[in-house]
Amino acid sequence: MSEKEIAQIENSIIKARREGLLKATDSSMQSHGKLWGLDVFSWINPKPAVLAATMESFPFPVIWMSSIAEKEPVLITNPDLLPKIHYAIEINTNESQDNCFLNNGSQVNSVSEAFNVIQQIKIKPSILLFTYANSDWEYQKNRFIDYLSLAQVK
Repeated sequence: MSEKEIAQIENSIIKARREGLLKATDSSMQSHGKLWGLDVFSWINPKPAVLAATMESFPFPVIWMSSIAEKEPVLITNPDLLPKIHYAIEINTNESQDNCFLNNGSQVNSVSEAFNVIQQIKIKPSILLFTYANSDWEYQKNRFIDYLSLAQVK
């Protein structure tokens, strides 16, 4: 093998490792500071059991913005978590589902619609938790962060 081929293989390995590390950071909860008096967190592709345990440990009620992909496995296996969730918002659901687990919940088509709903919720202190596990997670996460950036500057 030539030195050029070895260098290309090394660069490919380094690139793959970087991509793997970037994806790993997306699978941990991230803090985004405060918005409208709410502590804001995001978590992309969370494991249901870890997500449930984390939500249970929060000291305040949770406003949960998510796709259906997270909600069902968490709430079916952890029904004791229900009192902790003050309000649930499902983003971008193509099917007509009701919030069968919660009294307080709504469905929206976009992250910005979800934030419009959140502005109407008057419970403080609270935690806003954005989780997402659908295939368009990267797009939705970017919309979430873009909205936060604009709203937190005001």
